[in-house]
Amino acid sequence: MKLITLNTWGGRALYPLMSFLSKYKNQTDIFCLQEVRNSTQEVTDARHPDQNLYGPLFDKISRELHEFNCSFATFPEDLHKMSLASFWKPSVKITPDSFVVYTPERPQEIGNAVFSARRLQHMKIETEKKSLLIAHYHGLWNNGPKTDTPERIEQSQKIKQFLNQYQGSKIICGDFNLLPETESMRILEEGMRNLVKDYQVQSTRTPLYRHFHNPAEPNFADYILVSPEIVPKKFEVLPDIASDHAALFLEFELE
Repeated sequence: MKLITLNTWGGRALYPLMSFLSKYKNQTDIFCLQEVRNSTQEVTDARHPDQNLYGPLFDKISRELHEFNCSFATFPEDLHKMSLASFWKPSVKITPDSFVVYTPERPQEIGNAVFSARRLQHMKIETEKKSLLIAHYHGLWNNGPKTDTPERIEQSQKIKQFLNQYQGSKIICGDFNLLPETESMRILEEGMRNLVKDYQVQSTRTPLYRHFHNPAEPNFADYILVSPEIVPKKFEVLPDIASDHAALFLEFELE
């Protein structure tokens, strides 16, 4: 099975993003995408002036990946909020769902947004002999270093509690907004294999990232973690520039 995870950057690099999806859709079973909107352009421009976000991004990706099944992790109180989207081939039998992993006291999502509510989207795959949980999320962002905060630790603890309830094989991926050596990462890594570390990845960002050329700014945000039953056949940071994040690719088998 082949999986790609990518933070779409809200569609700011729309044409490279769509070219990327077109390029990889025939060789990918599951796409886990972060920073996806599903609103009109007018609503998006009113909320985020001068940020060049693409409002109906989920609809546009759905048309490009029309051969795929899909799910958008909405916020019931605000259907236009940036969220998570998954796309999978019909041959992969999936039951999608999602839940909130962080709820701020004062939600903000205008300008330099901080502490906006976060969801985790998850999918269960059942075969005759195996079961697999795939989850992805877009971690808390605070317009500062991707270091530990009480909110990020709380978020990791909630995610880990959810993962520990599942007895089968597990994969969690996405834009965690965490540096590798944080306590928040260590919580998630317990009992899991961090492929970004194991494969000695040097960066998960692209030159579109504003701090890409700053040696003082570690270029880490995106990860794939797998349980011991997952056997990676291939793992790589894809070279395509479709966002300020690089896409991560995993081809795997279940033991």
